[in-house]
Amino acid sequence: MHGLGHPAFIKFSVKKNNYWIHMETLLARKVPSKAERYFSTGISMITSRGTKGPNVMAAEWVLQISYNPVLIAIFIHKGSQTLKNIEKTKEFGVNVASKEQTAQVSVAGGYSGFEIDKMGLKNIFKTLAPQKIKTPMISGCTINAECNLVRKEKLGDHVMLVGKVVHIKHDDTKSPLLYHSGRYFGLGSMVEPDRQEVSTDKDTLEFFRDLAQGRFVLKCAGVLVESKNNVLVTRWPKTKLETIPFTIPPTGKNQRAHLKKFILEIGLDIQIEKESTMKRLVLKNGKEIQRINFVIFKGKNNPTKSVTWKLKQDDVIANLA
Repeated sequence: MHGLGHPAFIKFSVKKNNYWIHMETLLARKVPSKAERYFSTGISMITSRGTKGPNVMAAEWVLQISYNPVLIAIFIHKGSQTLKNIEKTKEFGVNVASKEQTAQVSVAGGYSGFEIDKMGLKNIFKTLAPQKIKTPMISGCTINAECNLVRKEKLGDHVMLVGKVVHIKHDDTKSPLLYHSGRYFGLGSMVEPDRQEVSTDKDTLEFFRDLAQGRFVLKCAGVLVESKNNVLVTRWPKTKLETIPFTIPPTGKNQRAHLKKFILEIGLDIQIEKESTMKRLVLKNGKEIQRINFVIFKGKNNPTKSVTWKLKQDDVIANLA
């Protein structure tokens, strides 16, 4: 395992006194620098099976790379027993370690399958019977995913193996084990994304929640036109709410281009600048909230047309301005 990893071996034979002697030696491995160890990763135990029976190794570089089909990529050293096993059987297990499994991870990562039958250490590893493959799985993990090999590719000093998940289960009572700077960690308290909290009235909150239609974050693009301590506003139909002109661009659409089209459609004559800022707000009324991302473009109004101006003191407008 990278940072915790067991060494890789190569086998060779030498002739001495007319006898062939079979030997193994360590492959030279680059010691990770301090910067490389500063990555934070999860830890998985990769199970496989071969002529010597089942084997397990620890791996940091494991990630899901597709939803449909569910694909998982693992990156392992080219000299490992696990690679030989997977190449032969075309299957492997991904067992995402829980924070109670530091001993299992240390053993899986600290020894090679050439050195010891790791899965035979009954006081360390408890196995689960697989459902769709023949490779055993590890008990007590946050996720157990059974995979069939669909792709192999050498990348740098490692080999990428991509597996199609044929059976997966999880245990939501378990918390994943994390690895950082050579040490183990568990998940701490949830960290809320950095947002500016805006206390607002019930009508304003309901207005934005209706626009969000159940979305976790409402994504808006608006134009800010200022004159002294005033901001150009528009009134939304069927409400008394006045806001800066804004729209909700469809996913994948250029936000500035969509905003320009919207401005023309509502009859405003505003030049929209190219540079933008983002305001990340959470509107709050009592226990009810709505998260909003506002991409704000500055604009210049053509004074020949009549427009409505409003003081910046309004809760939402003040935070956008």
